[in-house]
Amino acid sequence: MNFDGLIFDMDGTLTIPVIEFQKIRDELKIPPGADIAEEIDSWPEPRRTAGWELIEEHEMEASRRNLLQAGVEDALTKFKKSGIKLGIITRNTRRSADILVERLPVSFDIILTREFEHIKPAPEPVLHILEKWQIPGSRCLMIGDYIHDIQSAKAAGALACFYRNPDGADWSESADFTVESYLELEAVVLDG
Repeated sequence: MNFDGLIFDMDGTLTIPVIEFQKIRDELKIPPGADIAEEIDSWPEPRRTAGWELIEEHEMEASRRNLLQAGVEDALTKFKKSGIKLGIITRNTRRSADILVERLPVSFDIILTREFEHIKPAPEPVLHILEKWQIPGSRCLMIGDYIHDIQSAKAAGALACFYRNPDGADWSESADFTVESYLELEAVVLDG
């Protein structure tokens, strides 16, 4: 077994991507390339609160429509049975994370949402989990479908796995591993 801990992104990693980020950008008039969370946090009140409320509406709608990635339930069960700690780091709210977690066959050891004091791509969420789990970054793999997941892992000294979705951007050059399915992830994690 290669890892003592696995940290998952939520949207687009545990689930098939359904949040329409371009629609959010258009509705909030956020320019291309700007980080949505940073942009909203830079706004004065009450615009900032209104922006986060709109984001939460999109997240809750996505929570109702979410489909799990193929093989995620079997893989998570195998990882848990192997004694691997499981975590989630998401920029979503705890409320939307809880909706997803209720559908999964295993319990997660830790879940950090945007209510945590730092969000991806900052290293602090990963560092927090490594400290809680008492494992070195070299024994922890962060799995995600976006550059922020990879950046957060790398900045914390953990390893990063890019989960490539069809028609998504390719961040594989920045990651230590790239997978396109949960069967491939099982091979990385369990087969060495």
